[in-house]
Amino acid sequence: MAMEVRKPIFFLKSADGAIGAHMEAVKSCYRDFQELARKVALSTGMALPLQS
Repeated sequence: MAMEVRKPIFFLKSADGAIGAHMEAVKSCYRDFQELARKVALSTGMALPLQS
């Protein structure tokens, strides 16, 4: 689905066809990438932007 709309999985919206269980997978993927980015930033001493 993400490949078809040429977006990262964590940016899919219902308009892209991500509904129901797919939307839960999108949210889970977003959290996973967010945690990975946080760990990389901490281990490299890089500051992450503040979240709104």
